[in-house]
Amino acid sequence: MKISPLKACAIASAALLSFLAGCSKKPTTLIARMETTQGEMVIELFEEKTPITVANFVGLAEGSKTWTSPDGEEKNEPFYNGLTFHRIIKDFMIQGGCPLGTGTGGPGYQFQDECFDGSVVPLEGEIGDPETANAVFSKLLRPHLMEHQGQSPIEDIAAIFEEMQSAQSVEPLIGKTVEELQSLLGSEEKLTRFQPTLTRITGEIETEEAANATFQALFMPHLQEHQGESPIPEVAALFDEIRAANSPTPLIGKTVEELQDLLQTEAAVEQPNLIAKVEYGKLCMANSGPDTNGSQFFIVTNADGASWLDGKHTVFGKVIEGMDVALAIQEVETASDDKPVEDVKIIGVTIERI
Repeated sequence: MKISPLKACAIASAALLSFLAGCSKKPTTLIARMETTQGEMVIELFEEKTPITVANFVGLAEGSKTWTSPDGEEKNEPFYNGLTFHRIIKDFMIQGGCPLGTGTGGPGYQFQDECFDGSVVPLEGEIGDPETANAVFSKLLRPHLMEHQGQSPIEDIAAIFEEMQSAQSVEPLIGKTVEELQSLLGSEEKLTRFQPTLTRITGEIETEEAANATFQALFMPHLQEHQGESPIPEVAALFDEIRAANSPTPLIGKTVEELQDLLQTEAAVEQPNLIAKVEYGKLCMANSGPDTNGSQFFIVTNADGASWLDGKHTVFGKVIEGMDVALAIQEVETASDDKPVEDVKIIGVTIERI
């Protein structure tokens, strides 16, 4: 049968539209289906915002990432299957992902936080500030000390750690170089650290985060210079308010400029850009301090979120279906250590795109 040119064109156009429609429906959202003994939760994973954390979670869930069992055996099999929610606090969160069921276990490694916008830069040269010193301690000294139960067999490292313990601070590392510490430890590993992108704060201070950044940038240097007692009456009065509140919130409502004038400083106030807040239904990494992520996670069940944890825990997903399951889990009976009396288990985690 002969088809007219006009009809052939119409058929081709329809085929093209059908093809384009198919393309537009291509699955783009990465999700985790977490089946538990209380039901299923569907969790959207923030792979663009937190690629390292999501890749770790997906790798552990699918068994494509190598992990080390508590007995020291390396494995490539689904990590979360059969683990429990070992810590449950009603109106706060439910926590799981510990192979020991105690909150002390992990996959045999640790990795960095992804709480703020920024980039990874080399960690090298002279250690010039507390932030860099803390990064060096976390990436270089802490693993060594953990391996040797807190007692380094290297005399010079032991002496440095003793100074740090006496000072209750990482400041004894300031002035040293990364390379000399690596030389002492016999390490040639190329170290990196995450450097957040900073945004300058001006005008009225509206949030607790901005108030804290202002306090750190303007008040702390002034108070350190004057041994904690400001000679400026207005500053002393403000500091008394801050101490009474145990928070920088008394600075909210003031402007950065008026505080700079008061303190007679031109120091800039900057803060990192938070990727996501620790809010209701969010999936977050549990940790024991900066850059100590492994396998443990928690889901926030507090309707008002947990803003005091913002910037301290990577937020890498959110529950989009089955939040009622998380709320049911938080209702189970727990012992004094917040561990359920009867196990609430993760049956399995399936990764897919929708």
